[in-house]
Amino acid sequence: MKKIGWAIFVYGLVIGGFWIYKDELLALMQRGSGSLWVMLILAVALAFFPILPYKLFIAMAAYAYGAPGGALISWFGASVAAVLMYFYARLFLAGAAEGWLSRSPKLKAFAERLGRRPFWFVFAARLVPLLPQPLVNLYAAAAGIRPLPYIAGTALGKLPMMAVYAFAGEKLLGYLLG
Repeated sequence: MKKIGWAIFVYGLVIGGFWIYKDELLALMQRGSGSLWVMLILAVALAFFPILPYKLFIAMAAYAYGAPGGALISWFGASVAAVLMYFYARLFLAGAAEGWLSRSPKLKAFAERLGRRPFWFVFAARLVPLLPQPLVNLYAAAAGIRPLPYIAGTALGKLPMMAVYAFAGEKLLGYLLG
């Protein structure tokens, strides 16, 4: 239980820091003239620590870099953050997750079925826009899905929605701000 406490504390501390500097982060995103590396790092950070809706970041990145560029920046950030969250969960929450799954026979059976086709589960879960993506990360780590199918399913599954949100965001912000 100690690991979970530290994991929550560190996560909360970083979110608190983001919240304190939220105005500066929003200004950096709105300028869009920052370095591509800054935008990539910001994409990963905002996807990992959700202090504002990631769809807002996608729209701002698409407005600043065009829909294809914004989609790629956002896809990179969301994919890297999902992989980091997966390993974070495996490192800090594996014991608690195993206990959680063992208490529910239905969840344990579902996790075992996922083990047979992990890539397709992750890929399909990434395509569902109403499914909370952090839960996919945590469940995949708890279910013991191996890293390679998880990473491939995540990377390919996130791409279509990033493209849709980037195109819509570029058009909407262009209309509102242009």
